[in-house]
Amino acid sequence: MVLNFKKAMGSRWVLMAGIGGLLLGAPACAPEAAPQFALAPEAAAEVTQSLAAPIGQTIWLKACLTGKFVSADGNLGATAPLVADRAAAAGWELFQIVDAGNGTIALRVSETGKYVSADTNLGGQLVADRTAIGDWERFTWVDFNNGTIGLIAKSTGKYVSTDTNRGANAPLYADRTTAGCWEAFSFGTAGGGGTGWKQIWSDEFDGTSVNTANWSYITNIHVNNEQQQYTTSANNVQVSNGTLKLIARRETNNGYPFTSGRLESAGKREFRHGAIEARLKMPVGPGLWPAFWLLGNDIGTVGWPACGELDIMENVGYADWTSGALHGPGYSGNTPINGRFYPNSSVANWHTYRTEYSPTDIKWFIDGVLVKTTLKSEVTRYGNWVYDKPLYIILNLAVGGDYPAGVNGASQPYHGVPQATADLIARTPQVFEVDWVRVYQWQ
Repeated sequence: MVLNFKKAMGSRWVLMAGIGGLLLGAPACAPEAAPQFALAPEAAAEVTQSLAAPIGQTIWLKACLTGKFVSADGNLGATAPLVADRAAAAGWELFQIVDAGNGTIALRVSETGKYVSADTNLGGQLVADRTAIGDWERFTWVDFNNGTIGLIAKSTGKYVSTDTNRGANAPLYADRTTAGCWEAFSFGTAGGGGTGWKQIWSDEFDGTSVNTANWSYITNIHVNNEQQQYTTSANNVQVSNGTLKLIARRETNNGYPFTSGRLESAGKREFRHGAIEARLKMPVGPGLWPAFWLLGNDIGTVGWPACGELDIMENVGYADWTSGALHGPGYSGNTPINGRFYPNSSVANWHTYRTEYSPTDIKWFIDGVLVKTTLKSEVTRYGNWVYDKPLYIILNLAVGGDYPAGVNGASQPYHGVPQATADLIARTPQVFEVDWVRVYQWQ
């Protein structure tokens, strides 16, 4: 939802308690205990490909040989060589696992957004300074089935190794044909380390009315040149047959040509770091604007966009796409941090829309498929990262406004509402339906 200001309102979503708690438990294998695998690189690739790789996750890697975390410390020089000499993991030591195609993965540094490369011009040395994925940036993830993994660089066909004979703080190289402890790494999810996602709250909308312990009706919001008046009427907000229904009607109210519904969880259900998802079904018609989104709970004191806004799902009436975005200080309104996403069927069908946000990144999913990842480093190019605070949930169905108008170009009969959609709503009230909303934290 783009705000022009006045919004008074209104991954792993991991409540990663702190990366330290996770990291302390990371096992380090002793060099003498590690088996000396004799798999040829090609054979290892055939057996495992990247099936075990945690695609889309942000992880740390700990070298078996040194018991230290792998780092891409940019302070080491422009080429940021990878080293395995850190006692703790933070931005330089966190890597997003990216699907690089054909059974390979790429490693993207959380702090910089750059990809790790096994540069053959440097003898296969691993550096973290590449902006795109090519063959030098592709690796095969090899599961050794003993709690450790190996990485085979596509550029050299060899395992990445931590060789302390090159020095205690020497860069990693992809230059070994067999795998032992020097080529083995344990790994863990940033902010995790426990059993996984645990649901901590939900509203299943199984009753016959809005649960006011979870939600407030909002009727005093008029932003973005939208054309609806929100109400508390059951004509606009209903809970029945296991779903919440936000209903747009063509009827004049408070000088607006349409009525609709909006619920917010501010002051009731607010969550810091974790995952939030909802199962949604939307109306189709250019100018209809259903949204599922989050705002920082300090909006009343710092205002918008300093509070931060995370749009999990917005749709402006087109059947084949939705969008997601971030709005914050320096990147609001026509924000550069946005994306269009394409579900595998019409938005008029049920789909699950999810976001996971952590201290290092924000992810968007549709039906369990990762569709976008934005790193903290990408956001801070424009302004402050403002997502390490409690956020609250908003569900609303707007009609018209600046975002729909910017897409459909309609100015008549209403801003962002073409005549066909106005007639559609007059004939049949349009419904944004919510099956459930659920929140998870990483345990």
